[in-house]
Amino acid sequence: MPEPTKPEPMPADLRALAAEADALAERTAELATRLTTAADDHLQRLAQPMHKATDDLIDCTDEITRTAEYLTRVRVSRDPNLCDVPWGVCPAHGVTLRSADDRAWCTTSGCANTWEYDRLHTPCTEPATATATDEDGATGSLCSAHASDAAQRLIGCTIHYLDNRATNS
Repeated sequence: MPEPTKPEPMPADLRALAAEADALAERTAELATRLTTAADDHLQRLAQPMHKATDDLIDCTDEITRTAEYLTRVRVSRDPNLCDVPWGVCPAHGVTLRSADDRAWCTTSGCANTWEYDRLHTPCTEPATATATDEDGATGSLCSAHASDAAQRLIGCTIHYLDNRATNS
């Protein structure tokens, strides 16, 4: 008999885990302080690994919190009224993003659009404004920026805008 599948984690599950890690970091920091102020030199030396453990737990908390934020974006992107494309765009300029260190920005000269997460490698959450059909008949809902890009890059692609604008080829 197959093993039952576990439900997909929710952002709240990750936030609760981050809170637990944060509480543990606070406890290790308090113990490190107590070891630092101990009268015994041997105990004082033990404070160093406790300080490292505290720093590691803080890093862990940050990583879990960041993952919860990304999970929220991924879950939101499943909304059928949003773009189907699994990567982000600059809503004003299209496929012009770069990313590094959990940040993204538009590379178009003069564009001030930046995001404090890796929008490039996160599913698009822009509203769907068009349906694209490729030469094999596969369709998808696209935001205006992804629709414009698809019209330029995909051979045989047709775009039908949901506001009944003319179909592009």
